[in-house]
Amino acid sequence: MLSAAVAGDPATPAGVGESAETSLALARARIVLGDPAGAASVLAGLAAKDPGDWRIAWYQGLAELAGGRSSAAYDAFDRVYDALPGELAPKLALAFAAEAGGDQLRATRFFRLVATIDPAYVSAAFGLARTLLHSGDRAGAIHALAAIPESSSHHFAAQLAAVRIRVLAPAGQPCVSASDLSEAGLGVSRLKLDPNALEQVTAEVLQAALDRVRASQPLGGGQLLGCDGTERDLRFGLERSYRAQAQLTSDRRRRTELVDLANTVRPGTWS
Repeated sequence: MLSAAVAGDPATPAGVGESAETSLALARARIVLGDPAGAASVLAGLAAKDPGDWRIAWYQGLAELAGGRSSAAYDAFDRVYDALPGELAPKLALAFAAEAGGDQLRATRFFRLVATIDPAYVSAAFGLARTLLHSGDRAGAIHALAAIPESSSHHFAAQLAAVRIRVLAPAGQPCVSASDLSEAGLGVSRLKLDPNALEQVTAEVLQAALDRVRASQPLGGGQLLGCDGTERDLRFGLERSYRAQAQLTSDRRRRTELVDLANTVRPGTWS
């Protein structure tokens, strides 16, 4: 319908078909449908009529980003930033384009700027966590996720991501620290998860704990998600979690994989 309107469909009022807003809507629709080249063609026609409209540069940036051309996307968003220096959306767009292009330092700077000015931009907090994690700053990544307010619908996802970061072994290290495992266990206990998600993240935490014990590093006092800090008990806990996941999945292949994992991790017994 948008294509027909822009092409001059007689059923469309002339003012609607000729408006920039209709062409921009068509460009957006083409981007969403995975046709950045088609969007670029529409935008080129608009730019020929009004090269000073910042909205054209915005959608050009989106089209370039969707097409995997991060450098061109950055240049387009930079033009929007020049036109609207006080707005946060261009800064966030620059952060995404920089991250896509591998410029983690620049992406971190823009993500941090947006997240600091307005915590409601939760995508900035997640982006900041990603770039900090990429640079090896696990504590910074967790702190960025913790800044997402409880009132946000993404607070739960942020807390779950923080748990998973804690059980990722730092670069060059064979295992995570005992304190990270303790915090991860507490984090899991605070999350209201459906049974399958609970078992999945439980297995991740217990596997990290098992890796630490097998590296001859103690877990510290107390239990972790109902398991003592011994290799034998952690293996039993992992086995239970894998079998619980197998019972909850409807995918037969995945069920077989989980049962195999349970059998592999189960400690040797006399029975």
